[in-house]
Amino acid sequence: MKALYIMILTLSFTFPVSSQVTISGQSPPTKLVLKPDYKHGLPPILFAEMSFADANNNNILEADEKATLTVDISNKGKGPAQSVVVSVTDLSHDPSLVIGKEQTIPFIYPDQKVRVTIPIRAGMDIGSGQKKLVINIRENFGYDMDPAFLLLNTLAFREPRLVFSGLSIIDAGPGTVAIKEDGKLQAGEQVKVKITIQNIGQSPSVKTRFSIKSTDPNIYLENADGEIGYLGIGEVRDIWITLSPNKRVMTKDNLPVFLTLNNSVNRGELKEFPLPLYLEQKPPEPVIVEVNPDIDKLTREVTRFEVSSPKITTSFANIINIRQVAPSRSKRRNAIAIVIGVEQYDHFVAAPYAENDATVFAGYFKNALGVDKVYIYKSKDVTGYFFDNLLDPVNGELQKAIEKGVTDLFIFYSGHGIPSKDGTKAYLMPSDARIEAIDRQGYEINKFYKDLKELKARSVTIFMDACFSGISRNSETYKAENLVAMKGVKIRPVVEQPWETDPNFTVFSSSDFDQTSLALDPSETGLFTYFLCAGLQGKADLNGDNIVTSGELEQYVISKVQETSVKISGLQVPQFHGDKKIPLVEL
Repeated sequence: MKALYIMILTLSFTFPVSSQVTISGQSPPTKLVLKPDYKHGLPPILFAEMSFADANNNNILEADEKATLTVDISNKGKGPAQSVVVSVTDLSHDPSLVIGKEQTIPFIYPDQKVRVTIPIRAGMDIGSGQKKLVINIRENFGYDMDPAFLLLNTLAFREPRLVFSGLSIIDAGPGTVAIKEDGKLQAGEQVKVKITIQNIGQSPSVKTRFSIKSTDPNIYLENADGEIGYLGIGEVRDIWITLSPNKRVMTKDNLPVFLTLNNSVNRGELKEFPLPLYLEQKPPEPVIVEVNPDIDKLTREVTRFEVSSPKITTSFANIINIRQVAPSRSKRRNAIAIVIGVEQYDHFVAAPYAENDATVFAGYFKNALGVDKVYIYKSKDVTGYFFDNLLDPVNGELQKAIEKGVTDLFIFYSGHGIPSKDGTKAYLMPSDARIEAIDRQGYEINKFYKDLKELKARSVTIFMDACFSGISRNSETYKAENLVAMKGVKIRPVVEQPWETDPNFTVFSSSDFDQTSLALDPSETGLFTYFLCAGLQGKADLNGDNIVTSGELEQYVISKVQETSVKISGLQVPQFHGDKKIPLVEL
């Protein structure tokens, strides 16, 4: 019997596509080969587009954050690029920075585009500083691209620190039953307890929750656990609970009631803190701590690329395009918008991007808020007695266009705000004004609000991207300058507040009076203006009903500006005054 031989052939199939590589454009039929058959032929000409996106969209890689480097490679030559290897290397070799493995594309044919994504992650032990990553694109036959560099700014983990600040006993009003209305706790009463907490750490506390428990079954608690949410640096929040010790509570010592505060990162938490609750004793007043971000620990520049080849273009995928806004359903036929952007001053340093702010926001008045009549004024227009000539309620130009009680008035201002030398007054300044004539050439903020109120429009809505700290607007590339040479003066102008008596007066301002308003270089606008626009595009529609209300815009802008500002150049907290239920945009 003849022997029967069976030959088993094992084939290795290689496709010119991998799970992390996407190919678009016209391509030849897929070749099934034992292994890539690389042969020298007509040369390829490679081009690349690179972008970087981190998880929280601020172009800084923070501890325990993920990011993605995306490289789109195009072949504009006549021959295929073969065995193209894309690699990213950290020149500092920091083990806390984890970079995805190199990717190999077997072929990139003429007129094809291939996308490669490289994951990047920072560990919890990452330090604050700048990492230089080299991006190499190499081809089998030496048709390589010039190296590009990603200057990646990293930020060390900065813990929040949640603390108890104090409490108050409320024994009068709905939901309370008092034996004596004296602000003290007696056995047998039911009271409201306002518990004040604060984040005194150097990082926001995200998804903060509270829980209050007692080990004594004779102490009744209601609303004793819940969500607090985002708690910014230095932010104070009140928790309200119902508490009732029955007559069986005998202790005269501290009642066994304990507060726990936790958050998403399980850092800086408060565990079973004994609340200072005593029978027949009034609790001490809450103590609030002034907290300033530790600027020395914060990086002042965001991530950027360095390239020398004209064949490489770069961008940041997480910067929202705010320069285009689709028309919304909102229509305001009886409305006027005044847009003012003063960037260039004759006697002060420039206010970076203020004219861009004005140009961009004019589009939002027209398309997002549906205002037909939008008037825009820039640096060269805002001279002399511009503000009086425009806003004076008796002789100004604006009063001629306003129908009292009918017209909705919108104002947007971007530029410098200047404090008086003693810090008690604040002014808007024409582009040709001098600091030594501030009381004559400046337009005092109280007069600004007063004139707008006396125009007697049906409603007044103000967006002000200006600070009054005496420091110029700064960014990653623009250095802060002292505008008025003030030293040791606390900025706290006495501001009349028309919104207290006029419910139709709404004000969004970029920062508190003693803070600096920042610019955002990637968008070439003010940081405040950037998030205003993003919010009005729909990012602030927090409940998903396709309506952006003033309250939703307030919450979105304050959260985003506060979170981003401390990672650029210091804390900036926008301010809001007005009715939170006003619908601004119907998407």
